[in-house]
Amino acid sequence: MIPADRARIAELLGDPSLSCRAIARETGYSDWTIRKIARELDGDPRPMRQRRSHSDEGPPEELSPVVGWLVFGSIVAVIALAIWSGARWTPPPE
Repeated sequence: MIPADRARIAELLGDPSLSCRAIARETGYSDWTIRKIARELDGDPRPMRQRRSHSDEGPPEELSPVVGWLVFGSIVAVIALAIWSGARWTPPPE
């Protein structure tokens, strides 16, 4: 976060008609960040609780296309096996 953004957030926090969520929407930061800055500006030494979402960890590792095709092929094979076994074990119509 650049100092200009922090100064803008501090300015917006001075307006009592704006909530932390409204400031977050206006600035593009999360409301968690806005609340943390508000606590720092008030001089509250208590630590913030843990975040619910762990967006700082980054996106999960993506699977390779080969794995995707193998899963798709397995599903198709299971469906084909179910159809074949159903047709094989069904008695012929009279």
